Amino acid sequence: MNTVSLLCFFVLCASQTDIASPAGPTPVPGHSLIVAITGKTLSAEQKALLAELQPGGVILLGGNMGTEEQTRELTFAIKQAVSGKAGPGELPLIHIDQEGGRVNRLKLENAPSAATLGARGDENRIRETGAFYAREATARGIEVLLAPVLDLSSPGDGGVIGDRAFAKDPEHAWLLGSAFAEGVMEGGGLPVVKHFPGHGGAAEDSHKQLARLDLEGEALQVNLTPFKLAVEARLPAIMVGHIACAALNPEYPDEPASMSHAMVTGLLRESWGYDGMVITDDLNMGAVAGDLEAAALKSIRAGCDAIIICDSNPELLRRIAKAIEEESKKDPQFQNMLMKSGQRLEDFRSRIVTNHLPRETARPEIKDEIVNQKKVILVTHTVRPGDTLSKLATIYGVTSEAIRNANNKTDDTIRVGDILKIPDQ
Repeated sequence: MNTVSLLCFFVLCASQTDIASPAGPTPVPGHSLIVAITGKTLSAEQKALLAELQPGGVILLGGNMGTEEQTRELTFAIKQAVSGKAGPGELPLIHIDQEGGRVNRLKLENAPSAATLGARGDENRIRETGAFYAREATARGIEVLLAPVLDLSSPGDGGVIGDRAFAKDPEHAWLLGSAFAEGVMEGGGLPVVKHFPGHGGAAEDSHKQLARLDLEGEALQVNLTPFKLAVEARLPAIMVGHIACAALNPEYPDEPASMSHAMVTGLLRESWGYDGMVITDDLNMGAVAGDLEAAALKSIRAGCDAIIICDSNPELLRRIAKAIEEESKKDPQFQNMLMKSGQRLEDFRSRIVTNHLPRETARPEIKDEIVNQKKVILVTHTVRPGDTLSKLATIYGVTSEAIRNANNKTDDTIRVGDILKIPDQ
């Protein structure tokens, strides 16, 4: 789907009412999955698996990251394998952990930690950092950044969060985290705040075991504050962690938030009124007990829209997708939840279009024009610092050659302030 088509889709979505009912289209089981792959290139076997699964997302890990060009080719191949189209917003959406500091999957030279940025307290610097990460990500074909962290820093968290947090004060953590999220959106990406209900108050490392948030009363509300403010700000997505909290889920005190109906549907959805994307932390972590098929179904029943699985085992992924499909066929309520999640995914990816529009205008100029004796639809883009022809080709889902032809250019030279015509292909 190219830019113009996505713009039309966005307008249509805005005019529709909630369509989540069992009478609607059959949901695609794979759209609930955000899966991992191996290597810097896509093998024929992996292409076939992605085409079979039809995942809603793919998460890139350290082993997937090569040069900018290699990564862009990888993300292009992933999207082509699933949907046959490689423009921004086409499924699967490409995700990456890019907080800065020790979570720097893009392998950028200048990627300070949240704590370093928080200590300076410069909102503009933090916003610029978020925008920089997003621009680097989108230049590689990556749309979703699993950041910022809204957990509070705490000396008792065992170093799990540590310098990944902006601050220990909830209002300050939100102020700085929201600046980062705004920067990500300004840079053309989508942020995912994490790890609800707050990992900073837990001593355990959820990578190894279930984390427990043993807080209640005012102390618990302090821990929840940044996430509640994120909901009020209508940020596009929230990641829920493998964190149990007896005060929020007294009936099942050992149940992680990622599988807790009380915390996801009860608190996030119903009490706070959040209707954005809810994404689980990686289910392939030590905190998740039992088989992943059962865990995936429980997460969806809790109200989660997407499940991250950082495991590229084809048989495992097939079993999970099959479990979701079978549950949907036999349980109308479960199918209804999948359809609501499908609509949230459409709303989520439609926001990518808005983020890629030129900053100078609310919407680009759109018009018909004759280019090389062919009638095409064009949008305009005002060149900003850091733009290159290849980056713009990735952002708008067209080729560099098409942009050159539309602007009668003989090479790839562009200058800040130039107004380029972007053809619809």
